[in-house]
Amino acid sequence: MTIKQLLCQKWHVAVGIGLLLLGAVACVPFGQQAAATATLPPPPTETPLPSLPTFTPTAAPTMPKPTVTPVAAVAEEKPTLTPTPQQEQPPVGGGEPDERAVVPVTYKVTTVPTFGNVVQNSSFEDGFDDNGVGTGWSTFDNGDAVYDWVEDIQPAHVSHGQIAQLMRIMGPGKADRVVGIYQTVDVIPGETYTLTMHGIIQSSTAGTHKTPYGHRVQWAIDDQGRGDWNQIEWGDWSDTGWNDVKLKEANPTMNVFAKHIVPKTDKLTLFIRGWTKWPILGSEAKFYIDGVFLHGPVPGTEKTITVMTSGGDGEINNEMPTTGAGGVAAWIPITGGILVLGFALYEVRKAWAR
Repeated sequence: MTIKQLLCQKWHVAVGIGLLLLGAVACVPFGQQAAATATLPPPPTETPLPSLPTFTPTAAPTMPKPTVTPVAAVAEEKPTLTPTPQQEQPPVGGGEPDERAVVPVTYKVTTVPTFGNVVQNSSFEDGFDDNGVGTGWSTFDNGDAVYDWVEDIQPAHVSHGQIAQLMRIMGPGKADRVVGIYQTVDVIPGETYTLTMHGIIQSSTAGTHKTPYGHRVQWAIDDQGRGDWNQIEWGDWSDTGWNDVKLKEANPTMNVFAKHIVPKTDKLTLFIRGWTKWPILGSEAKFYIDGVFLHGPVPGTEKTITVMTSGGDGEINNEMPTTGAGGVAAWIPITGGILVLGFALYEVRKAWAR
């Protein structure tokens, strides 16, 4: 081996040693946050080749270091959650409030039809309005007389509870004067309902052979649910069959009427009226009504229920990933150091093989 070959071989050894040192430095573990800002120690000073008395080696050409142009970091676009405005709930056990969105979810629930009475204030125990008619009921008459609606608490006139509805016609100036009440209710078409009502008729002309059946209680149904009694034809009114008794009767008999009804639509209006046939000035008729029921299927009602829900699976997380020795960023320089170390070992092996 010539001296020149020896020097060339030693030069490769020196380069290999330098690469080994660089690889060892690159493998130094990074800290969690300080790894991004730590300053690498300066590379070891290259030891010059020893001088020989008879030969001055030519200096190895200086290899230019590649210039690495850092790639500008691209800002990552992150989705923004826009929660529905809701009152913030305090966290359980203290701490920061939950930032997950609180969203109201609305459900519409229809109750199942049940069997019962569809008439409101059917026994008049729920009170009366200022005009003297039971709450939930409306009034009608055809004029040319004095009409009155009032609550009555006489036990003999009450069939259910403690109060009954009294309707009066006084001093009719014409024949066929009527006074009445009505109510529109919700029903299920095609189903069977049972109409039941109780009442008493007392008049000043009761028992007079000149005016037989002079005062009656009648009822009618409007299948369209309209509140106009004039829409009912005269022949569509049905009689209860009750007869009148004298005004001074102390314990009049309570009358009862029942009838099955099959509605044609989902609403019907029930009309109840007292009828005075003869125009007798100074006469008076009292019509006591109580216990008006319409038993059958009660239509289901629709209810709205709102449930508050919070974010869960599929929620977007806006937090940045953590960095450090256990993070992905820490493995990037370690991997580079391993590659440099492997390259250096490869160069040393080639040098010694020559």
